Amino acid sequence: MKYRNGLVKKAAALLLGLAMTVANMTVVNAATAPDLDLTKTGSIALTLKDADGVTVSGGAVTAYEVAKLYLDDGNMAYAYTDGFGDCTVALDVTDTTLASSLVSYMSGCTITGTEKSVASDGTVSFTDLELGLYLIVQTIESADYETISPFVVTLPMEEDGVWVYAVNASPKVGTVTLTPEEPGEPEEPEEPTEPEEPVVPETPQTPAEPILPQTGQLNWPVPVLLIGGFILLIAGVVLKNSDKKNRRYAS
Repeated sequence: MKYRNGLVKKAAALLLGLAMTVANMTVVNAATAPDLDLTKTGSIALTLKDADGVTVSGGAVTAYEVAKLYLDDGNMAYAYTDGFGDCTVALDVTDTTLASSLVSYMSGCTITGTEKSVASDGTVSFTDLELGLYLIVQTIESADYETISPFVVTLPMEEDGVWVYAVNASPKVGTVTLTPEEPGEPEEPEEPTEPEEPVVPETPQTPAEPILPQTGQLNWPVPVLLIGGFILLIAGVVLKNSDKKNRRYAS
């Protein structure tokens, strides 16, 4: 029983490995390619243009080697490179979403490509490339322009029944819409201020003689004080006589 379980586990592991291998390679051209020369190298030349066909310079474009080309029973097939080894996106070059799917996968990992600057005439070239599938991404935008949409290129490319190893492409560059600043309200000119009249210093005046403050005079307290003093005088005499009588009786 244990021996049978071990065989089942080994068979399952083998099937899993085969499934991963199949997932990482997809035949994208069922036609035979007898004239295909896998010993050659290819090139990709780009010319960046805007919507009016005017070349756009500046910025940089990066080419990523996504998959290598090989023949499977005379049919063209692709296998992911090491950088895309864990990618599960089907390698179908007829899928219009393939480039965006590959870019989404790259956002979660670190993959190195070949970056080149765009020349003054809007061109950029990648030469001596191994045959396979490449992802083209503009990694630095041109001044005042949006980046080109990522796209894939196969090397070689079939054209009129002939294999083309030097591929030319003219991706469109979107113009950046610049929003002009809204003009502000014009500032009103400041009204000219009238010049102030010169201050004429006053002529110093001769100081007048000091004036003493006037004080009022009260006459009514005088008789009151006299009457009060007279009453106190009488009261003192009466008290003195009374004191003498008391001493006499006491003796």
